[in-house]
Amino acid sequence: MDASLPDRLLRRLALLWRRFGQARDLSTHPRAVLAAARSTMQRKPYCLLVTTSPEGAHARVLQPFPPDEELRVWLGTSPRSRKVAELRADPRATLVYEDDRRGACVALSGDVEVVEDVGARRAHFMRSWWAFFPEGPEGDDFVLLRFEPRRLEVWDASRRITPEPFGLASAKLRHEGGEWRPEAEGGSS
Repeated sequence: MDASLPDRLLRRLALLWRRFGQARDLSTHPRAVLAAARSTMQRKPYCLLVTTSPEGAHARVLQPFPPDEELRVWLGTSPRSRKVAELRADPRATLVYEDDRRGACVALSGDVEVVEDVGARRAHFMRSWWAFFPEGPEGDDFVLLRFEPRRLEVWDASRRITPEPFGLASAKLRHEGGEWRPEAEGGSS
């Protein structure tokens, strides 16, 4: 059965977009990959934090602070939350930022430290959080999570980070010796 005219046109446009992305791909340039990751992370007001427990992975939406130069991220939460218990048992976590409008996704894996220092809590407290933490940064029901990334994966069509196979793999970097370096390819994401 022949495809309809709209289906044929859509397929043709998709293939043209693919060729355009492949011809201008910047995935092998760590600076471009980092710029794309940072741009998405700064633009999106929320991210997904994924932790693990013996029962499996648990994901929840949080409001992060923008990343610093090394892509470290601060988040706030209750010390009585399930995520804090899971992170105290296993500090490994993943942060995911996704931007449909720009065809971009950033996934960072690393370790989380639960920070109870009041000075740090004051420095990393968003005004909008008063609704959730009425006692503010000094209250007993507020701690920080300091996410330290070790690895990241980026796919960003608007910034030309589109490694092969197109749409099935991400550009991968690993943080080693104070630098972000390309990670050896190991198939699609």
